[in-house]
Amino acid sequence: MISEEEIEHLKDLARVEFGKTETKKLAKDMGDILGYVDRLKEADVSVAPEMTRALEEVKNVFRKEDKEEEITHPTTDLIDAFPDKKSNYLRVQSIL
Repeated sequence: MISEEEIEHLKDLARVEFGKTETKKLAKDMGDILGYVDRLKEADVSVAPEMTRALEEVKNVFRKEDKEEEITHPTTDLIDAFPDKKSNYLRVQSIL
């Protein structure tokens, strides 16, 4: 069980403001949560297998890349059509 004094201390640490009724309700709710955690600690988990991840098997869902197919970037046509360029850089007029 958590006391109202501990809730007041936590309230000061968190720099939040609430009244006495909220303090009492929060103390009760926190006590219920901590009581439930204590109940969970009593559970026998010795027969449960250890888990390293939530999913048993992770599969790659991406398609296989076809190396023969040439991949062109959509901006290649724009760069080729631009009047003043150097390599893949486009030269524009200064605006300053």
